[in-house]
Amino acid sequence: MSQKAEQYQKLIDELRHQGIEIVESDSNPDTKWGAYLRIAETSYSRFLECYWKGISVPSQDDVPGHQLSPKLLLIAPGMRLSLQYHNRRAEYWRVVGEPVRVIIGTNEKDLHEQVCQRGDVIHLSVGQWHRLIGMDSWGIVAEIWDSVDKEHPSDELDIVRISDDFGRK
Repeated sequence: MSQKAEQYQKLIDELRHQGIEIVESDSNPDTKWGAYLRIAETSYSRFLECYWKGISVPSQDDVPGHQLSPKLLLIAPGMRLSLQYHNRRAEYWRVVGEPVRVIIGTNEKDLHEQVCQRGDVIHLSVGQWHRLIGMDSWGIVAEIWDSVDKEHPSDELDIVRISDDFGRK
């Protein structure tokens, strides 16, 4: 079993043990940067208890009927996700595993990099450029969306990629 498959299975087992339902997953071996697990909206409260306890993030009461798309991202050592931004959502990230690097800025000249440790929270504003990078070990980040237009909530198409190591547009 590959390291990725082991880390991925460990994450699935952890979520199941916590009573959190997974509704979508991507562990495709061709996805070099890692994998993700999207959590059922019905498990959102439990997801908050396990990964966001004591931290102010959007709740289902704030946006009734609106998807917050809770996820766990598994980032491979040394791999970089796209440098990207979103037009219809802000994002909240919380490092729940090994340290990761995060690049944040508003344009190419404004980018700065920081190392984020377990427990660190990163708030990404709408339009803010960002990139997540794995370090020496597999990183795990809990993610929540906060759509700014409740009539036209964000979705997976709301990604503007500035740069991508894997040729994605």
